[in-house]
Amino acid sequence: MMRADKKAANKRAVTSTPTDLIQVLIRELTDAASAVRTATHRIDGYGLAANSNYLEKCQVDTPPEIVKRVWEIVRKYRTKSKNVFDAGAGDGRFSVGGVYDQYIGYELDSKRIPIAPLPENATILRACAFAQALPKAFDLAIGNPPYVRHHDLSDTWRERISKWIKEQTGVTPNGWSNAYLYFLWLALITTKNDGLVAYLVPFDWVTRPAARTLREFIANNEWQLDIYRFDTEPFPGVLTTACIVIVDKQKKRKSIQYYRLPDNGDAVRIDNPTLSSNPPLEYVRKDADVYAQRGFSSGDQTVFLLTESQRLHHGLEIGEDVVAAVSSLREVSLENSNLTEAFFKRNFVDAGESCWLVRPTDTPSKSLMSYLNDVGGRCKNNSTCSKRAVWWKYELPVAPRILYASGFRGPRPKLMLNTIGAIAVGSVCGIYTPTAVKASHVLKSLLATELQTKVVALSRGFTKIEVNQMNGLLRSIIA
Repeated sequence: MMRADKKAANKRAVTSTPTDLIQVLIRELTDAASAVRTATHRIDGYGLAANSNYLEKCQVDTPPEIVKRVWEIVRKYRTKSKNVFDAGAGDGRFSVGGVYDQYIGYELDSKRIPIAPLPENATILRACAFAQALPKAFDLAIGNPPYVRHHDLSDTWRERISKWIKEQTGVTPNGWSNAYLYFLWLALITTKNDGLVAYLVPFDWVTRPAARTLREFIANNEWQLDIYRFDTEPFPGVLTTACIVIVDKQKKRKSIQYYRLPDNGDAVRIDNPTLSSNPPLEYVRKDADVYAQRGFSSGDQTVFLLTESQRLHHGLEIGEDVVAAVSSLREVSLENSNLTEAFFKRNFVDAGESCWLVRPTDTPSKSLMSYLNDVGGRCKNNSTCSKRAVWWKYELPVAPRILYASGFRGPRPKLMLNTIGAIAVGSVCGIYTPTAVKASHVLKSLLATELQTKVVALSRGFTKIEVNQMNGLLRSIIA
């Protein structure tokens, strides 16, 4: 691009064409009274603009052909939109391909240079979309909002944004929401009573508990909700299946309609998000007798989980300083369904897996204390460790009778009877039963159950069963 063209594109990133809405927004950004506004009117995203880690996680550009596909779907609902809203606009690529009077994109990352040429009726503002949002101001909200896990969102940002959303809707978002769900709330707030939302988000939001309040909010308003799942993943490097979410406030419907989006051709209506005749497994709270529980979170697995060579190097004793643990079943070939001493030694100890979990006590051995002093610096910024009275001191969990991997490919997760009493850690979850006989019965039933068609796949055949989905399945087994 010529130097003059670059200057013109950058100018359009911070100025506007003379429409009433743009002028209002520019005044919002430059108002001399901004210093005395409430905290929700900051333009730095509560520090996100200075958080390079957050901004790096956000920047996954949408392929041009997918942008085109989103606009094709939008035209099925609206032939033209007056004012278009794009939060987390990146380089403004959603400004291309649509029919509208005015496009306004918000982008905090100053490193993102607008596409060339940016349409004359398009503007990108260097501001926080939440801080400058005007409720019910836009006819269409479109885009690919940032996907950032809730762990990476600051408490300050989450609390203030949640408070603002409740002020606007009367509903408080789930505290475990990932960033894109907050942006979906924002889109619903900023669109008019007859507006349209077209967002590219992970498909699993259709069943995730963290999105339940959002789904219920849409259902309670009886807005039409259509979800288009891509047959071919548009983001090859991202472990998630994408979909286009359409919320049409102009039309009333209580139920959700699902569609498949083939690479070529029109969308195909499907009955269930599992792509089968089975609805997704329900999320059920655990039973007091037989239940599943997620793997133990020690705080930092690189510190609290050791390989056999690390254990020997630091002189840590099995049973006194460390105990057997399983944090992954990915490389394990289950020739049998029992985690015996011999199986554990061959597939974990001798294979160099991190399979020894630190066993904290009130009086740790000299060797263990020496090890903890050596590695303690690696935990200084870990939130789990920092919340403990003593950063390394946790209560060792009870070993489950059955171990299973939460993520899987194929008909079901890998499952094993936990004969040696290893601790389930991380993505390896546990099933607890009162007796070994009951555990054998549960395992036999699970090994005979096809789960792949009862759970929404994350990506490319990779499926994850959530703990409370497993609890629902267990309840049906023992009923």
